[in-house]
Amino acid sequence: MRDGKLRWAAIVLAVAGLLLALCAAAVYLVDPFFHYRAPDPEGEVWFDQRAQGAGLLRSQEYETILLGSSLAANYRPFWFDVFYETTTVKITFPNGGFREFGQALDYANTQQDVKRVIFGLDPNLLSRSPAEEPDQLPDYLYDDSPWNDGRYLLNKDALMRSAYTVLKRAQGETQALQDAFVWDGNVYFNREEALGGYDRPEHRETAKPADWFRENYTANLREVTGWLEKYPDTEFILYFSPYSILFWDKMDLLGETEAVFAMLDEVTEVLLGYDNAELQFFMDDLEVITNLDNYADHIHVAGRVTYQMSKAMNTGVYRLTAENRRERLDALREFVVNYDYAGIFAPGEGA
Repeated sequence: MRDGKLRWAAIVLAVAGLLLALCAAAVYLVDPFFHYRAPDPEGEVWFDQRAQGAGLLRSQEYETILLGSSLAANYRPFWFDVFYETTTVKITFPNGGFREFGQALDYANTQQDVKRVIFGLDPNLLSRSPAEEPDQLPDYLYDDSPWNDGRYLLNKDALMRSAYTVLKRAQGETQALQDAFVWDGNVYFNREEALGGYDRPEHRETAKPADWFRENYTANLREVTGWLEKYPDTEFILYFSPYSILFWDKMDLLGETEAVFAMLDEVTEVLLGYDNAELQFFMDDLEVITNLDNYADHIHVAGRVTYQMSKAMNTGVYRLTAENRRERLDALREFVVNYDYAGIFAPGEGA
């Protein structure tokens, strides 16, 4: 009887070993996260920006990184290749946290000689509590240790993603590398969509003090200045996206307008103290932010606008400097504080 039990145990172990080997072989051959081989630039299946981002950093040749949240997703890397005469990889994490961005930046610097980082410094991310940041990067993909490969090869999610990748390839549902994680072709950008995607506060709240966000943004700012100090020979282009006038309507109703400007004031002043930091400020492009046809909600802007932004960055037109900072922030504050927000929602407006 004992021999029978041992025989069954051996069979179970052999079957388990075979299944694990098949899992590892499938993941290795399909390689959905591009851990072992580069993606096909003409067409790949894109589905996980955090997991596949590691593969892009590992497999591509680049000297410029475009880094940011979902607001950076509607940029094409080759735009910067042209406008900056460089080679660019795009890494975006929806609702990303500063520690996640920092981890990706550190990993990139182990793979390539990074000369330039173009980072979307979103006010929504700056004002968020670090305790609320997502921490979703798969650490085992953001290093070169072969001892971590088992966590990829013997991973149920990676196996399911392998099957998904095979299916999508068979159906011809792939996107070119330049279009990876671009979503502006899947939604409409117009006034109706912008208003429909905007969750307007129902009641006006009491005005918050100017230092309402200070604890949060000083902690987040330390992450960014840490990058500047850790990589002093790298050029950092930090850009502020053109949040629509609906964002300022929301800040008005929440009583947070002055707190946002206090944050922008301190953050820009600190960053301009670093020689390797350049600020591109698109928040005061009034023609863009008041035209809701440019938006899908209160902050996400169309690809036609991001193209113009990428084209303008290297011209200096939108560059925020120590000399023009005070004037531009004051002018934007004057505009949004006195804006007729009720007119946006008046019957027949924009029809």
